[in-house]
Amino acid sequence: MAVVADDALIARLESQTMDGTGPLRVAGSILRAPGALVREVGAERNVLSHAASLLAIAVALSAAYGAVLAMYAHAWWAVAKIPIVVVGSVLLCTPTLFVFNALGGSRLTYLQTATLGLLAAATLSMILVGIAPIAWFFGVSTESFGFMTVLHAAAFAIGTGFGLRALGWARRYLAHLCGSEAVGPGVLALWSMLVIVVGLQMAHYLRPILLPGPFQRADPRGVFLEFVVALVR
Repeated sequence: MAVVADDALIARLESQTMDGTGPLRVAGSILRAPGALVREVGAERNVLSHAASLLAIAVALSAAYGAVLAMYAHAWWAVAKIPIVVVGSVLLCTPTLFVFNALGGSRLTYLQTATLGLLAAATLSMILVGIAPIAWFFGVSTESFGFMTVLHAAAFAIGTGFGLRALGWARRYLAHLCGSEAVGPGVLALWSMLVIVVGLQMAHYLRPILLPGPFQRADPRGVFLEFVVALVR
């Protein structure tokens, strides 16, 4: 069944095309023709341009969600903090993904690897913008900090899931194009967990995000697990 599913996925991705470059066209490709985008990255065509477009998409859309988040309690630093968390987590973990892949025999360059990571970040940000109207509605209609915390956490969990899913099918498609595993499934799973942990720690380091306050606390050090334990208590 998995082979049939992969064959159907590859056939669908093979039929997709994209014209031109730039953030708007790349954003459209993520939604309607992701196969064409990944095919160009795998063939090393317009990789730098696509990487820049994905970076712009991830920063702009995650900042837009940060603005919606900030409306809840006028925590306007969230407009800058959310892109740092989303994009920064991926970029911090990109060297690890590149080294793991290289040791596993991958022929992807560092720029190709970073572009795939930015694909996940851009997809996550697009999901956040899709959820933004719901977040805005609850933000203006409730004063429950606990509920808003859970709502935004759920939005990021959903977005992260879609972002990593996009990276997963990109891996399978690149394996088909290259004739070998470009990004091994085990490595991808390990890297996914690493990105999630780094993202949680970065959000903890840049707190407060949902409440007004400085860009960073006077003593920002600590582990995000401390916050989780305190929240459960």
